Amino acid sequence: MFTAIRPAIHFGGRWRALAALVVLPLLAPADPGGQITRLTRDDIDLQRPAWSSDGKMLAFSRHEAGGTHIWQYVMDMTATPPVARRLTKRETPDHNGVFSPDGKEMLLTIIPQSGTQGNVDIALIAVDGSGLATVAGDGDGGLSHQNWPSWSPDGSRFAFSSTHDGNEEIYSAKAGGSDVVRLTQSPGIDTHPCWSPRGDAIVFATDRWGGLELASVKPDGTGLTRLTTSPGLDDYPAVSPDGSLAFVSNRDGNFEIYLAESDGSNPRNLTRNPLRDTQPTWTPDGKGVTFVSDRDGLGDLYTISLAK
Repeated sequence: MFTAIRPAIHFGGRWRALAALVVLPLLAPADPGGQITRLTRDDIDLQRPAWSSDGKMLAFSRHEAGGTHIWQYVMDMTATPPVARRLTKRETPDHNGVFSPDGKEMLLTIIPQSGTQGNVDIALIAVDGSGLATVAGDGDGGLSHQNWPSWSPDGSRFAFSSTHDGNEEIYSAKAGGSDVVRLTQSPGIDTHPCWSPRGDAIVFATDRWGGLELASVKPDGTGLTRLTTSPGLDDYPAVSPDGSLAFVSNRDGNFEIYLAESDGSNPRNLTRNPLRDTQPTWTPDGKGVTFVSDRDGLGDLYTISLAK
């Protein structure tokens, strides 16, 4: 029998019984999965968890009541209880934030304040919420969506998806937004890039072979390699410190977190739950995967350890 510890979390200036560090049994054996720790207990869907490299902070986006806004939060995991704060005081949405390798800055997706006719940009911001600056967008009046930033391991560049050239492709740019390079060429969708910790590849989801599959490309745009072949959809790749893949797939009938080797071989179901598990990210030590799940009725955050 497991004992649940349910601390409150300070969220946006008010205390809520929001997060619960709860160890739950799996509903079915899930080799190579181990214990599951529930990190949040909220009444609104959360999105894109992302750890700082030292494991002291956890970023995520939170859909507000009514579904009209989504805001970026940063949770201090060293506090007792953990403290979550909104990153900005902007009036328009910001979300999908990721920490720089040194933990001092974040890249995030923002809706500009005005005058862009529906553009979505990527901005750089200090972790304390200061110094917001757009680093990827169409300031020349064009209409495009930039999304899902991913840092290179040395922090000098970031990968992202953009519809700048008409359809969603993968690009990279220097941290300040200069030297934009288009990495993929496909008439369909290339999305959700993840830069490998070794810096030698960018893994992403693509529909160039039909349904969504995973592929990789070198940082110079060469070496396109198909990684998965699935009767379902494979999406949201995340690469561990040792090069292993975590990703989402519905190949078994519902959306689960899967693990695979760096080349996409040996895929195996990690979560084995009848409800939706999605948007995985590796813990900094590579010993667990944090993800979003509806298993308790809401889109909360969980970490599953890898069985030894």
